This record gives sequence, C-alpha cells and structure tokens, in this order.
Amino acid sequence: MLRNLLKWGLALGLDKSGTVGLLASGRRARDMPLIVGYHRVVQDFDRSARTSIPSMLISARMLEQQLDWLGAHYRLVTLEDMAKRLEEGRPTTGTAAVTFDDGYGDVYENAFSILKRKGIPATIFVVTGLIGTSQPMNHDKLYALLGRARSGATAASDMLSDLYLDCRLRPPEPRTIGRAGRTTFTALRLLLETLPRPALLAVIAKLESRFGTPGTDGGLALTWKMIDEMRSAGVTIGSHSRTHALLTRESQKHLRDEISGSRRMLETRLKTHVDHFAYPDGRFDSRTLIATAGAGYRFAYTACGHRDPTFPLLTLSRRILWERACVDARGAFSGPVLACLVGGVFDILSPCRQEHGPMIDGRPHLRAAWSGTTQ
Repeated sequence: MLRNLLKWGLALGLDKSGTVGLLASGRRARDMPLIVGYHRVVQDFDRSARTSIPSMLISARMLEQQLDWLGAHYRLVTLEDMAKRLEEGRPTTGTAAVTFDDGYGDVYENAFSILKRKGIPATIFVVTGLIGTSQPMNHDKLYALLGRARSGATAASDMLSDLYLDCRLRPPEPRTIGRAGRTTFTALRLLLETLPRPALLAVIAKLESRFGTPGTDGGLALTWKMIDEMRSAGVTIGSHSRTHALLTRESQKHLRDEISGSRRMLETRLKTHVDHFAYPDGRFDSRTLIATAGAGYRFAYTACGHRDPTFPLLTLSRRILWERACVDARGAFSGPVLACLVGGVFDILSPCRQEHGPMIDGRPHLRAAWSGTTQ
C-alpha cells in the first residue's frame, strides 16, 4: 500500500510538472518497443485475490481502463507488426502491443469481448500441455496449497523447512527460509526459484496428501475451441512452453522439450508458423536463448529490461501489468502512474536481479556461449 502511494505521489508530481515525457525520452530514444503483458482477467479482483496470486489478476474493468489509456497515447498494433519493425530496423515509437501469458480461459471469458469491441489486436502465449484440460497451473496449485499450509502452521518458516526435509530436498539457509515465510507469495517464489520441476511436483504431491486438491477458482486453461474462435477474430497465438516450467532451472533435455515441443504442437494443431515465444516468468539465461534460437522462433519476450546484443530479437522486454500496477491513493486507475510505468520512470526502483548468461568482465554476455555451440 505504501509503495503504491509513493508511486502515485511521484507520478502525479511528474505529470503536473510535465517531466514524465522528458524522463521517458531516453527510452524512446533507444527505441525500446512498448509491449504490455497480462495474465488472468477476472470480474471481481478482490474475490479472486483471496485464493489466487493477486499480481497475476486484473479485473475486466481495470483492463478496459488501462487499454483505453494506451489507445489514447499509442497506436495499438499486432505483435507481428511490432516485431517486423524491429527486425527491419524501423522505429516503433508511438506504437504498443498487447499480450496475455499462460492462456487462461478467463481471457476468453472476460477480455476477448473488450478486445473485439475496441478493435485491439492481441497475442496470447499458451501453455500447450494444459490446453483443454482441467489441470491448473502448477504455480496456482502450489500457491493455494501453501496458503492452507501457512494458515495451519505455528511458524511459516518451520513449515517451509519441514516441507524441504519431507521431500528429501536440501533446504536453503535459515535466513532465506525466514524471509520466504513472511507471505504465501514469498514462500511460492522461493520454491519456484530454487527447485526444478520434478522437485516442485514432489512438493505439490506432499502438500496434496495433507490438505487435499485445491479448487481452481476458474483459473483453467483455454480450450482449442476458444483458441480457434479468437484466432478467427485476429488474435495471435504464441508459445509459452509445454508446462510453464521455469526454464533456467531445467535440464538440457527438458529445456529443449519445453521450448521445441510446444512449438511443434501449436504448428501441428493450428497449421501455421509459430514465431513468438514468451519465457515462463520472463526468466532466461544463455542455455534458454540458445535453445529458443535452435527451436526456430524469430521473436521471444521477457519480463525485464535486459536485452542481449547477440540475440536482441529473442530478448524483447515487456511491461507486465495487473490490477494495482497503476493506481492512485484510492486504488482507482491512475493515468500518470501508467505513463511513468510504460515510460520506464520507475525502472530504477525495481532493477532486474537475474543473471542472464555467462559473465564476462562482471557482466552477462552470450556471445561466447553461442559461438561455443556452433564451432
């Protein structure tokens, strides 16, 4: 809450002084494309946030307000048009593209009509292994289970420590466990960022044996029928891996299967080339980029501002938005805050802390890793 108030106060002051445009000019001068990303679209944010990851939710009303602001300040184009401009070295200034990650069914139910009514092009990155199934995303299931476990534990840090030991996993140091136990979300982040998919599945199985299988809260994947209808209306379908595994934690074999396998499935089912890939959770490193290039994708999208000079079109940054990404003191939509967000004014407050590739002179770089695979 305090962070939102500070952002709103700063944005309001910058907007009234006319400084937002000047601060954002550096981003425009570098011709950084504006691509915004969303996840789930729900009717009632407060109700859904009680059981689902809040930062992945946006209400249909807030989505429409954000899209209206973007449409008033930018020309909304297809992701293909945006990518071709970058590929050909043409400017992207004044244009923006809209994307949705994970392929949740509520994007069809609550966002598709808004997009059609306003004539806004969009791209949906789908997790191919879940399309048309009743299986929720692993991160959604784990979040719900951790919420139940925390509510019944005397100390959340003890709950996490016991969970690692029960699953025969080496726990992080106590200080890390203590920080992660503060909220359900921080506990989720710890597990996602430290465990490969087989270990995560073991944790989920252990929690389900204690607390039962959690409900889905409507967070199921799109069906092929929904996808076909949206494609007929002009929505682009991109890949978001097979299972939404965090690729930087996976083995080389599983990495290739996640990236290449999802593309093959989509191209077989949709009978068209699939050129666009979004990294799950925006996470990538040298192995991930090399595998993405080898799978034949022309463009790939992150969730941070890091672009690698070896693969600039496979490290296209996006602004991930949600219900409270740009609100004022009352929690209502704030145009000045959104202007600061898309202009990169707040980037200094939330720098990327990931390591994206081999380190050369203390900085991430991919050229050595890429050339090493092609000699």
